[in-house]
Amino acid sequence: MIIKEELIMLGTGSAMPRHSYNSCFMVRAGRLAWLSDAGGGNGIFEAMRRAGVELTDIHHFFLTHAHTDHILGAVWVLRAIVYNAMEGRYQGRINLYANRETAEACLDICRLTFLKSYYDGLTGLLDLHIVGHGDCLTVEDVGIRFFDCRSENVSQTGFCMRLPSGKTFAALGDEALKADNLDEVAGADYLLCGAFCLHEDRAIFRPYEKHHLTVRDVAETAGVAGVGTLILTHSEDVTERKAERYAAEASRHFGGKIVVPADGERIML
Repeated sequence: MIIKEELIMLGTGSAMPRHSYNSCFMVRAGRLAWLSDAGGGNGIFEAMRRAGVELTDIHHFFLTHAHTDHILGAVWVLRAIVYNAMEGRYQGRINLYANRETAEACLDICRLTFLKSYYDGLTGLLDLHIVGHGDCLTVEDVGIRFFDCRSENVSQTGFCMRLPSGKTFAALGDEALKADNLDEVAGADYLLCGAFCLHEDRAIFRPYEKHHLTVRDVAETAGVAGVGTLILTHSEDVTERKAERYAAEASRHFGGKIVVPADGERIML
């Protein structure tokens, strides 16, 4: 039996997008539906609708870090799950995976902003998994290894999955691939990571002051890492012919396959 493995890009934009939703995605692999981040607000629901993702699909929810453009959408998703569970439209548990700092931030926001009955409902539904560097879990028959992205500004966790096909999918959240996290994703069949802008536009978008890198920077390191397919996300969204121009710049420094997805795009793994 062929098991469907796909990446669903709910959003591809950076923290302050104009024409896209903040970067977040779902991986489907066999029985696993793995939501990674949820953007910065209730726009997550429209992003899910466009991509064909139902709230009832979400039972495994991973948060990379506690920045607003990743965690506030998570608060909306958790609130919606609680409400739908109370109405009998959501069955089962919600598993939340995050490093301790991120989990505490998310649950504190929920506690401070939910009705008490909703927060109590959340605690009754929630299975919280605090994950740190080197931790390994098997979730719905998919092996997942978590690692510290070595972010310079916030505690951020990435992961590497071994899919049922035997392929590996790694994700760095919004962190770019750089020398100090290269070993964590080396040899991955697929790597999703941030690339904030074209190298020639670095003076316009100033990626380095935001702790991000350019397409060229990431592509050069991906070549050293031996990655098979490089998926570039968490970028500005005002460049015309963005996908074409990003792929062209990356291809000058990286010999593997390059994907520059749009919001709602589904990528077979």
